[in-house]
Amino acid sequence: MKSEFEEYRETGMLGTYNPDRALIRKMTDGGVVTVFRDTFHCAEEDHFIREREMLIGGKRFVISSMFPKEPTTTVTEKMLSLIDTDIGKGTENS
Repeated sequence: MKSEFEEYRETGMLGTYNPDRALIRKMTDGGVVTVFRDTFHCAEEDHFIREREMLIGGKRFVISSMFPKEPTTTVTEKMLSLIDTDIGKGTENS
């Protein structure tokens, strides 16, 4: 396994995505949460927050994601909706 320094030297990024280092935790409701060693995970009343710091090209980025505890749609459905919206925008300018 490479050290963080070796990863940074090869990729120029700290906090690279390494699925082999992920921890899988079973939630009390039967769901599954994937946790990376460099990710902050917080459960609020109605949502989950995940934050991660990355150093890319000498610049520090904080990536924050919020996930509702009771989603109304799946991630796939949301992605398809965004794609349909983008396709619709492209045809308006034609």
